[in-house]
Amino acid sequence: TGIRLYAELAELIRSRRSVIVFTNVRSAAEQLGLRLKELLPELANQIETHHASLDRSVRLEVEDRLKNGELRAVVCSTSLELGIDIGAVDLVVMVATPKGVSRAIQRIGRSGHSLNKSSHGVLVATNINDLVEATATAQLVREAVLDPIQVLEKPNDVLAQHIVGMAALAPIAVEDAFAIVRRAYPFRALERDEFEHVLEYLIGGGESLQRQYTGLFGKIAIVEGMISLAHPRVTREFLVNIGTIVSEGFVSVLLGRRRLGSVEEGFIKQLQVGDLFVLGGRVVRLIDTGVQEAYVERADGHLPTIPRWNAAKMPLTSGLARAVRDLRAELNDRLRTGPDAEAIDWLVESYQISIANAQPIVEFFRAQLAISEIPVVGKLLIDLYREDDFSHYFFHALIGRSANDALSRIVALRVRDRIGGNALVTIDDYGFLLTLRRFQELPLAQWKGCFRRAQAEEDLHAALRGSELVKWQFRGVAQTGLMVPRNLPGRERKPRQLSWSSEVLFRVLEQHEPDHPLLEEAYRQATHTFLDAETAYSFLDDVQGYQWTLRELPVVSPFSFPIYASKIKESMMLEDPAAALERIYFEMYSRVEQLTGNPAPAPVPAPMKEMKAGKIRSRSRSKE
Repeated sequence: TGIRLYAELAELIRSRRSVIVFTNVRSAAEQLGLRLKELLPELANQIETHHASLDRSVRLEVEDRLKNGELRAVVCSTSLELGIDIGAVDLVVMVATPKGVSRAIQRIGRSGHSLNKSSHGVLVATNINDLVEATATAQLVREAVLDPIQVLEKPNDVLAQHIVGMAALAPIAVEDAFAIVRRAYPFRALERDEFEHVLEYLIGGGESLQRQYTGLFGKIAIVEGMISLAHPRVTREFLVNIGTIVSEGFVSVLLGRRRLGSVEEGFIKQLQVGDLFVLGGRVVRLIDTGVQEAYVERADGHLPTIPRWNAAKMPLTSGLARAVRDLRAELNDRLRTGPDAEAIDWLVESYQISIANAQPIVEFFRAQLAISEIPVVGKLLIDLYREDDFSHYFFHALIGRSANDALSRIVALRVRDRIGGNALVTIDDYGFLLTLRRFQELPLAQWKGCFRRAQAEEDLHAALRGSELVKWQFRGVAQTGLMVPRNLPGRERKPRQLSWSSEVLFRVLEQHEPDHPLLEEAYRQATHTFLDAETAYSFLDDVQGYQWTLRELPVVSPFSFPIYASKIKESMMLEDPAAALERIYFEMYSRVEQLTGNPAPAPVPAPMKEMKAGKIRSRSRSKE
């Protein structure tokens, strides 16, 4: 399958003047760029890779060559979605769906930047869920239905920076500053006590810091109702620290005194002490974190609990998730009441896709019906698959990766409180998997209790308290809120200095001032930016009224296999993971025909989908 994908991408590059290939993660961009150079040796010096981890000078050189028409292809992650105008590009290829309609349109719009040209994009599905998402994405693009915009409400770090900015221009009355801030949409509901809470922080750093460190953390002074800067140096510090973009770096992983390698900060954010992951071909357990280090110990013989390669995956947007749910529901009804041929005809007509696109979707859904059922709105499907000493519970909740991350943390905490022990959690856009020991199995009635809406906020807060997410989120909040300046006048601070300062302050505030406005903001951004707590809470509100089904299955169902694959992929060290997963898939579903009389569904789709000027054209891949 991968060979066919690379070959078709190579053919597209040969036939076009200049192509941008988008992937959703940096590692995929590197791998794809390397393979394309191998397949197109005659164009190897005209194919480059572009992502945020590359040095700035390298990125600028690639951008200049692309704008000058010197490159036939650039493979990137999200780094070329915005910013530069590239007139030479005549095709955009998206390997794996971009997880949202607005992002798809933005990416496609990087091509055809001329008055007499149209933008042209190709969606390349890498698995069956990708194909369903691509079908729904193309439909929403035609209908010009954009993703809803999420606005972060009343961010304390931004408020603190803006107050300092107003005072840097000229002294301003507290009343006037409050009125100006409330005119901004995100702060329209800002309460006076919330505003004054941030003012107290800016005066001396907060209750726990101001007695000894007012001179260090104090940014403003308030005299007779007027806000002014506490010291002239604050103006200089403010000017070199304006902005809200916080770059993420890498964290060194140390086994004893030996450095095993490094992982992204975004990966460390999702860990808790005791979690297992793979690095350098071995399973290790997180035992502590430092300034820019993660300390681990060997965990030979254990399965990893956190797939490292999932760290940078983008979540499905709520609008696209809703469209996929609608497609699922309609196709479920048609497959239950009619033959496959009619369902294929409906997909072709309603979504303007080819038979080559529609057929694998129908086969996939039919196989799911043969083994379990299709999860739709109004029903919560739980698939149970036992393997050796483990029980795998698959909770089908099509609410997006970020919402499932929040939901699974709440449920896992409640499982631990009920029966003890930890649940191993794996998440994706379509649900989450809890892997338990046999003695931890719960009946359906107790699972319902784990999904209660009451105290969900408190339980999520408790789950986050033991994680690294809030601590690493605080670093960015402290920089934006001017507690830990990124730069000093005349010089840039080193990442280690920033991390050390943030680490110390985080521990002080956690212990002595848990209601500090910047610490509160770190928790809020952790739950509403990194996670999607609101969607998770909404799901908990609705799910108690759903029809619940717990099915014990002899094999992992087709809808559950992608999340099961992400769980086991990290433990595949002796063979190519992609080949191993395909082998496991066919071994598992060779039993489908014996169980149901239906053939096993294909693990990956056959088609590529093209989008041009609001229309869909389908291209069938040659089948081996």
